[in-house]
Amino acid sequence: MKIPLQYQILLLAMTTFVAGANEYILAGILDLVAPGLGAPVALTGQLITLYAFVYGLGVPVVVALTSHIGRRTVMIAAMLVYGLASLLTLLVHDFWTFVPVRILQALSGGTAVVTALSTAAALAGSLRQGRAIATVIMGFTASLIIAVPIGREIALRYGWHAVFPLVGLLSLAVALSHWFVLPALSPAASIPLRAQLALLRRPAVLGGLMVTVLWMAGYVMTYSFLTPYLIEVQHLPGASLSPILLAFGLASLAGSRLGGSRTDRYGFHATLVAAKLLQMGFLLALPLAAWLWPGSLYAVAAVLAMWSATAWAAGPAQQIRAAALVPEARGVLVGLNQSGMQIGIAAGTALGGLFAQTLGLSALPWLSVAMILASLLLMGFCRRASTAEPAIS
Repeated sequence: MKIPLQYQILLLAMTTFVAGANEYILAGILDLVAPGLGAPVALTGQLITLYAFVYGLGVPVVVALTSHIGRRTVMIAAMLVYGLASLLTLLVHDFWTFVPVRILQALSGGTAVVTALSTAAALAGSLRQGRAIATVIMGFTASLIIAVPIGREIALRYGWHAVFPLVGLLSLAVALSHWFVLPALSPAASIPLRAQLALLRRPAVLGGLMVTVLWMAGYVMTYSFLTPYLIEVQHLPGASLSPILLAFGLASLAGSRLGGSRTDRYGFHATLVAAKLLQMGFLLALPLAAWLWPGSLYAVAAVLAMWSATAWAAGPAQQIRAAALVPEARGVLVGLNQSGMQIGIAAGTALGGLFAQTLGLSALPWLSVAMILASLLLMGFCRRASTAEPAIS
C-alpha cells in the first residue's frame, strides 16, 4: 500500500525532531547535568560544542561515504546508531565518558538529518520541494518547543539520566517506521567530497556560509547557557524555567513561520536585515530587564519570546540565501549550510563557555549582539561584492 506523500514528509520531520532533541535538550538541563558529571557548567556546555563540531565537519564525510547506499537504508542505520548511542547515556557518570557518546550521536543524528532533507526533496519533486524541505526543517523547531521543556521536567523529576534514553527509544521507533512508510529509495545523487570542498574556494560561497556561521554563533552564545544565565543573572527560580522554555519554543515556531512568509513576500535579504536588527535589539533588552525588573518572570519571558521569534525568523531566509549562492549546486549548499550552522553552534558555545568563565554570564547577550552584527555587516559586504543578485532578493 502506497503511503501518501504528506505522511512520508511528516515522518522525515519526526526524524529531524528526534535528531534535534539530543542537541537542544542539553542546553535546557545544563545546570542539572553538570553536577551529575562532576564538572563545571562551562565545561559541560562544551558537550554542545563537541556535538556541533563533529556534526559540522564529520557528517559531510559520512554522507559522501554512504552516497552509494539507498537513502532509506542510510536513514534507518543512522537512526538505529543514534538510538543506541542515546541509550548508552545510562552508563555515563562523568564528563569524559560522555564524550564518545556525543560523537556517536552527532555523526548518526547529523547523517539522518541531511539524508532526510535530500529525501524530502526527491519525494516531493521540483514543484513542492521548498515546502517539503521547510516542513522537515520544522522538526528542529518542534524539538525546541516540545523536547527542551519536557526534557527539563523529566530531568527535574527523575534525574537527567532518564532524558536521553527516552530519546533513544523514540529514535528506534522512528527507524522502524522508516521501513514501513518510506519507499525503497535509490542512492542520493552525490557530488564527490572533493567537488564539495572546491565550492568552498569560491569567495561568494565561503562568505555566504560565514554569514551563517556568525549568525548562529551569536544565537547560541547566549542560548547554550540560557538556564544558568536566567538563574544567576536574572535571579529566576529553577522551577520556573520549564514554562519559560516552552514559551521560548512556541515563539520560535511562530518566528519561523513568519520568517518564511516574509521571505516569500519581501525576499531573503530584506527579511534577514529586519530579523537580525530585531534580534540584536531584544538581546540588548535582556540586561535592561534584569536592571529594571530584577527577578520579574513575565518581563524576562516576554523579552525571551521576542528574541526567539526574531532569531528563528531568519532561519528560512538564511537557508534560501545559501542555496541561491550556486543554483546548480543547491542541494549541496543546503547541506553545507547545515554544516555551517553546526560550526557556528560549536564556535558560539565554545566562546560562550570561555566568556562565561572570564567575563561572567552577564556578558553573553552583549557578545551575542557583536557576533550577529558581524554577520549582518558581512552579509552587506557580500551583497555589494556580488556581480549579480539572485532574482528572489
